[in-house]
Amino acid sequence: MRRGLVLSLFASALLLGLITLPGPADLAGPAQATHRGDIECPTSPLPEPDGSVSPGEYLENFFDPLTKTLIYFTCGLDAGRTMHTAVITPWAGWTELRFQAADEWNGQYNVVRVSMPEDTVEAVDGFLAGADSAFANDLTLGGTNDVLNVAAGRGSESYVYEFSFPLLSADSFDSRLRSNGSFSFQVAHASESFTVLESEPHFLQIGQFPAQGRWTSVEMSVPAGNEPLNDSEIVVTLRDDRSRPLAFRPLSVFAQTTFGFLDLGSVLTNEQGLASVTYMPRDEGEYLVGAAFAGEEGYLASVEWMPLVLTSAPPPTSLLPRDRLVIQTLIILVVGGVWITYGYSLLIVRQAVRGEGEEAGRGMKEVPGQPPRQGG
Repeated sequence: MRRGLVLSLFASALLLGLITLPGPADLAGPAQATHRGDIECPTSPLPEPDGSVSPGEYLENFFDPLTKTLIYFTCGLDAGRTMHTAVITPWAGWTELRFQAADEWNGQYNVVRVSMPEDTVEAVDGFLAGADSAFANDLTLGGTNDVLNVAAGRGSESYVYEFSFPLLSADSFDSRLRSNGSFSFQVAHASESFTVLESEPHFLQIGQFPAQGRWTSVEMSVPAGNEPLNDSEIVVTLRDDRSRPLAFRPLSVFAQTTFGFLDLGSVLTNEQGLASVTYMPRDEGEYLVGAAFAGEEGYLASVEWMPLVLTSAPPPTSLLPRDRLVIQTLIILVVGGVWITYGYSLLIVRQAVRGEGEEAGRGMKEVPGQPPRQGG
């Protein structure tokens, strides 16, 4: 019995050892973008700032669901720990990237504010002393402008900004970061009505060998010439870096309105990488519609924008005031024609009756073989 107990214990220990040994499920999986928890900032490759983003230029990005902004990151290994950034935004006003200023969080942000008035890019190095403080230009505070490599371009319906700034700066109004984080960052926009929209705080980790995501792209088609109060079907497609469809991935679709962005819903792509939503605006005009993939399981985020143009239905055929004279003339002609025809018919009948009466009178006076009447 004791021997059986020993064998049982030995078998249990062996089974436990097999369970805890690393199996296929414990092997390192394919590289993937983080997008859950901290965003990772890779140290290579260094991008070429030209106002556009191409596949492989950045290996990590993040889509902010509130401001609808897509941000790409690369962190250099130079002495100033330069961060290279690309921002894709639908906003025509200025856009801000706010980055933590000190290793120990104190509420201060180093700010890069970019805009493109009249197709000329402008970049301002700024500072926020706290959440409730106003934006201040570094130069007015006695600091320096440390925003470098600024480039801008226009997408189909978006603005693309590329720039870099040091994370370890000698300027007390810039970031002075020696550790690898995590560091807080924020995105903010000013609309044409000067309404400021701020994202929630997000966090970024600088790593030597971060997980790297694969490029994706969103394609979108919208109906042309639709009418208000009719459903407009918006079709979206998600593809990878080889233009292959990505199935069963979530996409969010939204439309820009007077009061910000209206979320039209989240949809899941089918086996062909396709999904669709319907949108029924009430008024005619041009609406900016966007679709975004937030990135997951080894794929980078992506976004696409397109205009949806709604035209009013053609008005029903109606008579304009200037047509009244024509209508009156036609009525007079028709009525007059009827009366003329009626009068002409009476004249013909009257002449016919008179002719018959005269003929009958002449016949009575000239009857053959009848003597003429004599008076008495």
